[in-house]
Amino acid sequence: MTKPLPGKKLSTRLFVALFLTAILVLLAVTGAVVAVSWTIYEHGAEETLVDQTRASAADLAGLDEGQMVAHLSSTALANTRITLVAADGRVIFDSDYEASTMPSHAARAEIAAARSEGTAVMLRASETAGSDTLYAATLVDGSDDILRLSTTRSSFAYYLGNLLPALFAIMALAVIASLVVARVITGKITTPIVSIDPEQPLESETYVEVEPLLARIEEQKLKLVEQNRQLERAVTLRREFTGNVSHEMKSPLQVIGGYAELIESGIADGEDARKFAGLICAESQAMRRLIDDVLTLSRLDESASGRTSLFDLVATAKVVLVRLAPMAAERDVRLFLAGPDVAWVLGIETLAEQVVYNLVDNAIRHGRAAGRVELDIRCSAQDVVLDICDDGDGISPEAQQRVFERFYRVDPSRSRETGGTGLGLAIVKHGVESMGGSVTVGQSALGGARFTVRLPAANGV
Repeated sequence: MTKPLPGKKLSTRLFVALFLTAILVLLAVTGAVVAVSWTIYEHGAEETLVDQTRASAADLAGLDEGQMVAHLSSTALANTRITLVAADGRVIFDSDYEASTMPSHAARAEIAAARSEGTAVMLRASETAGSDTLYAATLVDGSDDILRLSTTRSSFAYYLGNLLPALFAIMALAVIASLVVARVITGKITTPIVSIDPEQPLESETYVEVEPLLARIEEQKLKLVEQNRQLERAVTLRREFTGNVSHEMKSPLQVIGGYAELIESGIADGEDARKFAGLICAESQAMRRLIDDVLTLSRLDESASGRTSLFDLVATAKVVLVRLAPMAAERDVRLFLAGPDVAWVLGIETLAEQVVYNLVDNAIRHGRAAGRVELDIRCSAQDVVLDICDDGDGISPEAQQRVFERFYRVDPSRSRETGGTGLGLAIVKHGVESMGGSVTVGQSALGGARFTVRLPAANGV
């Protein structure tokens, strides 16, 4: 397995970027300064040499050739060569070489330029000395002779070599200063980021550009907190659910086991045996209802039990009333349905039928004998509302907060007598919410409980 690469540090990358930028700027500025200083140095040397040449030529004005040679022989200019050239290019005088042995200078560039322009200056390799030389030439007033002064120039490499010690010292100090400044700037830039409090990111003082990221972190943190809370609640509910299921199954199993032992031992016979068998049958049916409700809740916990489609809630309610008519007749309870002819809903029809069945079944069981159960359906552009009201004892405000909990019973003894499992309303709530609706409980005009179910309407139908 390959070893993962270490994480990149912003402070390191920022420090390197700042330091390299400083070094590059330093090198660019140093190069520019050296180039400019060399240019200024050369230009100054040219102007100085031209001024010296013109001044010396002025001293020769009005003199004949012999007087010129005599004057120049007595003239001494430091590090400067003096040459006097006749009109035909013949060298009359040279301070460094024997004039009579020197070739004609008529073709020398500075001589030709001075003859045509009056004064000329240029840098070239000397044919006599064999080195780079700066020449300045000018016509002598009152004659055709040309006076030329020249000085040997140092090369750029030589000039730069003289500057290198000072440049190295300056650059070393600049590098040290760049390291310190880059480190300080890096610290100041990264401190607001490093000091962000992950527990309270939005309260940290940092850059505006980072605030959207902090808002996202805060949002994710709140989501994680909520998810953890829901997970803990789900674990708690599942643990309670398991315990409640075990408890709910123990009672009918104990009854079944007890009566079965009496029949098996021969203690109960004849009429008693038939009575006990009836009780065993009733308890087994209660267990079957409990198991069916547990399986239904399990399916709802995993996912909706079908695809959403359009269905008529009025037709669904009528089917439920037909199925529960025998049960209502046993208690002499009258069932009423009011509302439009059709009410189109977007949801899961089988699940909606189970929701209505559980609520109407609950109303029949807990309403008054010889009473009434009313169903009222209303439609709007957003949802379809179903009210189911009974005329029983109703549900207290305290119990209304818990009535949809699994295995919660407002009156445990009566609920068991009527065959309730304690899961019917939990199935109702879970089923309605899985279809994007809601269910609430309150007081009905009949004096009992009123359950209100809201389901998404099928717009445009």
